[in-house]
Amino acid sequence: MSVWKTVKNDVLGSNVNEKMLEAALADLGIGLDKATKSIRNSWGTDTCDAAIVNSQGRVTAMGIRWTNKRGIELVGDTFAGGFGHGIGDKGQETLMNKIAQAYQVRHIKHKMQLNNWTVESQTTENGQVKLVLVQA
Repeated sequence: MSVWKTVKNDVLGSNVNEKMLEAALADLGIGLDKATKSIRNSWGTDTCDAAIVNSQGRVTAMGIRWTNKRGIELVGDTFAGGFGHGIGDKGQETLMNKIAQAYQVRHIKHKMQLNNWTVESQTTENGQVKLVLVQA
């Protein structure tokens, strides 16, 4: 059953780097359509700063809004991934957690590169990401 709501996440609650967010979304096989400022389906409608685009390039019934602290919140249909939208998630909380994890991986890699570390390998096991870093 679909429910229209807004989901927030502590990791993405403030100071989100837009380019890093877009790269994290690309890592998940999705993206943003910044030209779309309104999302809708049979269950609701809402405004957004950008719509979530699925792996086939179609705008979904989910989007993001920037907060005053430059964080993001996910708005829209909580089950948009379950009906052929191509996201592969069954709820905004799951998607928001995946976005937060991908964003943190990008953020850590960036910080490590600034300190002359490189990523030797990256693996994901049981939903957890493991980075092996070496100093350059």
